[in-house]
Formats: sequence, C-alpha cells, structure tokens
Amino acid sequence: MSAGPTSTASPFDAPAQAKLLLRIARTGALATIERASGAPLTTLVSVSSDYDGAPLFLLSALARHTGNLAEDRRGSLLLTSSSGRGDPLNQPRLTIGGEIVAHSASKARARFLARNPKAKLYASFTDFSLFRMEISTVHFNGGFARAAALTPTDILTDLADAHALIEAESALLEEVNARGGACLARLAGDAHGENKRRWRAIGLDPEGLDLIAGARGGRTSFRARAPHPQAWRAALGGFSDRSAG
Repeated sequence: MSAGPTSTASPFDAPAQAKLLLRIARTGALATIERASGAPLTTLVSVSSDYDGAPLFLLSALARHTGNLAEDRRGSLLLTSSSGRGDPLNQPRLTIGGEIVAHSASKARARFLARNPKAKLYASFTDFSLFRMEISTVHFNGGFARAAALTPTDILTDLADAHALIEAESALLEEVNARGGACLARLAGDAHGENKRRWRAIGLDPEGLDLIAGARGGRTSFRARAPHPQAWRAALGGFSDRSAG
C-alpha cells in the first residue's frame, strides 16, 4: 500500500515539532533536586514516550536522580533534535517539567524497551523500575526567533476512544513491519536510507507511528486523529508527515 505524499504544511509548526521531539527522543537531560543541598542535578537518561507522549524512564533505585525523586518528585527534562549540520542552537529543543512518578503499566514498559532495546539487558534487575513524567510545564524553542508558548495539552495526544487501538497495537505493528524495508524507510522519513538502515515500527498512537533504526528515531504523523484500528490503517496509507531524527 502506498505511503502517500508528504505534507506541504508550514515548516514551523511548534506543537508538531514539540510532539516529534517527545516521540523520537532516545535520551534526555533530566534535572532533579538534590536531597541534601536543594541544588539542581542534571543527568543523562534513556527516555521513551507513553501512548499520550508523556516521557517514560527506566531508573535504578541506586541512581542519585532516583534518590532525589524519592524526596521531591519534581523534575525537568530537556530533549533535543539531531544536531546535524550548522549551529545546534538553531535546532528545535523542548524542556518539560512535572512530577515523575512510578508507573507499572505493562504496555508502557514494553514501549520503553522497544525504543531502547539494549535496556533489556538490565530491565529485569530488581533495582530498576519504570517512571513517567506527568507534564505540567512546557518550554519549546524551535531555533533562532522561533520560541513558542505551549501547554501540556498542546503536546500530549488525546487518548479518548483509543482503547481498541492500543489493544490492537501488536497486531498493527506486525502488519506494518511486514511491508518491508523500503516502505518502512519511507514511513520513517528516510526514503533514501533503506539500503543502509533497517527501520522497524515500534509503537503507535492515535496521531501516528513511531519507528527506529539503531539509535535513530522516525515518525509518521497523521493530519487528523485516528483512534480506532480501521481509521488508523487508513490514516497510515493516506496523507501524513514523516520525519527522521
């Protein structure tokens, strides 16, 4: 089935760019509040996104940032795009803040491991647990002169009426991955990279499809919500925006 033509939407769409960073980020800078001093501590963490886009973390109880969160659940997370060429300060970046709480949903854990497969090596260790950020603040900068005031509602995905879609995720991803490498590369926004990178679909939501190839992330974003499996299949074969990072 054809992947459909690429959108010609405006190159600066702050909510869309912020959502893309949430979906394709693999690592982020996590700031927590030190228990003893009250000073900020920033650490590098692996990250994935829940169905609504909220960040997921797999954290060790032995880590300093996890100890900080046990005392004060507030945290701040910086996500950046692939730097590529040029000034990295002219690339989009997103800072989100909120409480970071333990999250035991089995599907969320599977999403994290799909985005960070090497974490399977230690995910079963007793000191590791899944956490989720409940986003309360958003600071987005799309590059020079492209800051935008956004709210959590602007960047999170509405999951209303999406229960059947979420339940069908495994089957739908299997269908997509069966399409072959060239199609997956196009869906990831990497139409010329299919011979060099092996893309695979790893997660879905009512607004699109997430893919990875090694450390790279890609996404097909729908122009309209598709909260049901049949609508989601139709949206994937229609007009969509595709991005790789």
